[in-house]
Order: sequence, then C-alpha cells, then structure tokens
Amino acid sequence: MLLLLFITWKVDWILPFIPVVLLGGVAAWFLFQRPLLNLVTVLCCFILVADFEDGIQPAEVFYGLYYLAFLGVWFFKRLFLMEKPVFVRVEDKFLFVFLLLMSLTFPLTLLFGGSVKMFIGEWSSLSLFAFYFPVKEAIEDNRYGLHWMVFVVGVLGLFVLGRNFYQYSNILSDAEQAWQVVKGRAVTNTAQIAATSFFALSLYLYARKWAAKFFFLGLYVAFIGGLILTQSRGYWVAVLFGSLILLLFVSKKDRNRLILTGALTAGSVLIIAMVLFGDLITLVFGGLLDRVASIGSAASKDISLVNRFLETQAVWEQIKSNPVLGHGLGVSYRFFDITYENSNAKSFIHNGYLAIWYQFGIWGVCLFFGFLGTLIRRIFSVVRSEHKDRLVLTSSQAILGIMATLLLATLTSNPFYLNDATLLLGLVTGIAGGCYSLNRANLKIESTDSDSSAESYS
Repeated sequence: MLLLLFITWKVDWILPFIPVVLLGGVAAWFLFQRPLLNLVTVLCCFILVADFEDGIQPAEVFYGLYYLAFLGVWFFKRLFLMEKPVFVRVEDKFLFVFLLLMSLTFPLTLLFGGSVKMFIGEWSSLSLFAFYFPVKEAIEDNRYGLHWMVFVVGVLGLFVLGRNFYQYSNILSDAEQAWQVVKGRAVTNTAQIAATSFFALSLYLYARKWAAKFFFLGLYVAFIGGLILTQSRGYWVAVLFGSLILLLFVSKKDRNRLILTGALTAGSVLIIAMVLFGDLITLVFGGLLDRVASIGSAASKDISLVNRFLETQAVWEQIKSNPVLGHGLGVSYRFFDITYENSNAKSFIHNGYLAIWYQFGIWGVCLFFGFLGTLIRRIFSVVRSEHKDRLVLTSSQAILGIMATLLLATLTSNPFYLNDATLLLGLVTGIAGGCYSLNRANLKIESTDSDSSAESYS
C-alpha cells in the first residue's frame, strides 16, 4: 500500500500497468507449477514477436522476459535442485557447452569493436536453441509430450500462414500498377511455413481416417501455396531437396503416395489460385514463372545472389584472420555492396555456415554442427527403424525433411540469426531428441520381450 501511494504521488503514469503486473504474477504462479503447460505457452506466445518491426516493442520485452525466466528456472532446477542428469547424450553436451561458451564471448565483441546492442540481439536469438532441452524432456517424461510439441509446430505455422496470406491480399488490393502485382510477395517467417508443410505431409501419409487425411492434405496444400507466395527461390529449391531426401528413406508404398500427393497438391494450388485471384491470376503466375525461370541463371545474373557471393568472399577473408577463436557476436565486417554501389558494414551474414565460423571460430563450428550432425544421425536411425508409434515415425520423417531443407537453405539464408528460425530449430531438434529417446526405449522393451519369450520357450 505504501508503494502504491508513492507511485500515485510521484510516477502516476505507471498506475495503468499495476493490474497487468498483478495479473501477470498470478499467471506466472499458475504456469510455473505446470511445466508442460508452461512450455507450450511460452512456445506459442512466440506469435507475439514473429513479425519484424523497427525498434523495441512492448510485446518483445514481455516475451524476452518470459522466455528467459522460463529457461532460467528450468536450468536452475535441473542443475541444482534435481538429481536427474540433464546432459545425458553427446549432442546434449555439445549444445550446452556451445551455449555456455557463446555467452562468454563478450570480450571478443569488445576486442573487435562490436556493438553491445547487436551482441545482446544475436545472443538472445541463439539462446532460443536452449529450448531443445525442455522440449526433449517433455517428450521423454510425458505421455502426450510429443502430441503437444507437434501441436505447437502447427500453431506457429498456421499463424504465420494466415498472417502472410492477409499481407499478400493487402499487397494485391493496394496495387495500382501491374508490376506491383508481379513483384508482390509475403516473405516473413518462410522457415516456419516450410517446416510445418513437412509435418502436414507426414501426418497426411499416416492418417488412418479419411477425414483426417483430407484435413492434413488441405493443410499441406495451403502451406505449399504460402511457400510459393514468399517467392523465395532458395527455399523453393531447399524444400524440393528435402522432399527428395524424404523420398529416399520411406517405403515404396509411401514413396508412391508422396509422388501422387505432389501431383494432387500442384493441381489443387492451381485451382485455388484461379478462384482466389480471379483476373489477377495471369499477372501473379507471370511473376512466379519469372522467378522459377531465373533459378538456373541466378548464380551469374541475379544481382542479389551475386552480392551474397561477394559478401561470402569478404567474410572468408575475415575468418582467415582469426579462424580458431572467431570474432564474437555483434562484430561488423565490410564489403562492397553492388546492390547499393557502396562499401557496407554489417554483422549479418547470409551464409549460416560461415556466420558460425566468423563469430565463434573453429570451436564453435565443431560444437554447433557436431550437435546438429549427431541429431540428424539419431533421427535417421528412427526413420530406418520404422517405429511402431505412428506419431514418432511421422515426426521423425518430417524432421528429416526439415533438416535437409534448412541445411541447404543455410547456404544463402542464415537460420542462425533471426529468432523465428532459431526458435524453430530449438523446437525441431528437441522433438528429434525426444523421438530418439522414445525409439530407444521401445527397442529396449522389444528386446526384453524377446528375451522373455525365449526363456519361456526354453
């Protein structure tokens, strides 16, 4: 009461926020006693900051405090209050050591003249990889943990899809000239759309009821349509590559169904586009066909892609100057930008592989890609084992396609910089680790059952 009296007297502009703080405290007290619900909530609340806006928005402050509080409480309890080991497998140790050392690179940022603001921004983005641990634990310890994590992927993907369709419809309605229709695109959060499309495809393949099949097929068609509207050629090629990888490791029956699904999707997207765009369909398809036709010559004629090659060359020269320790987060480099025809200094690097090496040196490359490489090997083993649980097998196949897609897209679109892609990777890798744990537990049960049968027979 004394505090409230002081605020009323001295800083009355804070008064409207007091009920919000009180309600937030009650919500936090409720959620932090329910770990799985809290995890699902903090992941779904990412939709508040999924769009990119200039400056620091109140929603970004709220989400930043929320997710840091969640991760801080989670790690404190597991490291100091619980006897259960947190870092069991080699990939767990790779990621934890990487996140720990990443946080200690601030002296490098100061040494190389980096920006403290950029350090905080890039650190907060990469710290979202820490969600790997609670997501994996939720799947291992909760019967419905995997169901909830797939649900979160769907919520994030559907939100992005709906928002992008809305933005694209505004672009078309506001267009005054033909070129504005041809060049119109909704490019935000492309990685989310690509990832959710793989889950929709896998769920369609393994759905038993026709109603479920039509539902997931409709979702897959919608996500492919949303991916097309981004006009992101890199992700078009990457998703095609991921789909081909998926084709190699599914059964012959599923392979035929995938090919048929691809044909159905192409026809459905064409029909839906003709209905939705009406008279504008010629202009829209003309722009898309131009983008498709330019893929083959992009490496030599597309100024944006050529500029990224020049950027990569400049970054490589910087890497050679300090290949072991790296330069730290938030450190800019300079190169001649041919799109603006001037020398440009920035910290963002389109090539994600070189970005990790530039920032963290060879130790960062070994730890970070050791983590990803080990997980890919784990999820590949689950796909090959043909796990009896349909959702485990479905999720594993989807993640195999997603990882193949993102690893190719990383060459030209860095997923380790923007928070939407890093959160997605933290979620997807956590699901991969959880699926591997469930598969290993299932193999142990089958082995025990076989031994028991053998003993009974004897």
